[in-house]
Amino acid sequence: MDVLKLLDREVRDKVESIISEAERRASLILKDAERKRYEIVERYRPVAEEVYKGAYQAVLSKAMLKSKKLILEAQEEILKEAKRVALQEVEKVIEDRERYEEMLKSLVEEAIHYMKNNVEVRINPRDVDIMESILKDLPKEWVINPPKYVGSWDVDMNTWNVVPDESVWAGALFVDKTRNFILNSDLKVRLERVYNQMLERFREEVDVESI
Repeated sequence: MDVLKLLDREVRDKVESIISEAERRASLILKDAERKRYEIVERYRPVAEEVYKGAYQAVLSKAMLKSKKLILEAQEEILKEAKRVALQEVEKVIEDRERYEEMLKSLVEEAIHYMKNNVEVRINPRDVDIMESILKDLPKEWVINPPKYVGSWDVDMNTWNVVPDESVWAGALFVDKTRNFILNSDLKVRLERVYNQMLERFREEVDVESI
C-alpha cells in the first residue's frame, strides 16, 4: 500500500474520530444546557409568578380603590340632593299651616314618651301661636283618642311652656327642666342626623378606610 495513501486514511480517520467526539461532547453539552435551562426556569417560575401576581393585585387594588371612591362620591351627591329636596318639602309644609300643625302635634306626642311635666318647648317665633294652641287642645283630644303607649293622665300640659327661639328652624326643641333632658326635634337637625347616619352606612359598605 502506498505510504501516502495510508497516511491520508489515518489522518482522515483521526479527523473523523475527533469530529465524532466533538459532536458527542457537543450533544452532551447541549443536553446539559437544556437540563440546566429547565432547572433555572423551574427554580425562578414561582418568583416570576409571585411578581406577576403582585403586579396584578396592585393594579386590581388600585382599580378597586378608584371604584370605591367613585361609588362613595356618587352616594354622597345623591344624599346631598335628597337632603336638599327634603328641606324644600319641609318648607312647603311650613307654608301649609294645617299640615304643619299636624306635624308639630305629632312631635309633641312623640315627646311625651320621654317627658311628662315641666317641659320647655323651644320653637321658632313664627310658630308660637300654633304650638300654644296644640298644647291647649291636645288634652281634650286625648279624652276621645288617647296617645299610644303613654298614660295621658301622667302628662300635665299646663306645665309645658312655649319659648320663642330663633335658632330653631322648624319643629321644636323639647327640654325637660326637671331632668335636664333635651329632645331635639328641629326638623333640619333631624334631617341632618338621618343624612349622617346614611352616609356612615354607605362608608361602611364601601369600606372607606381602605380608600
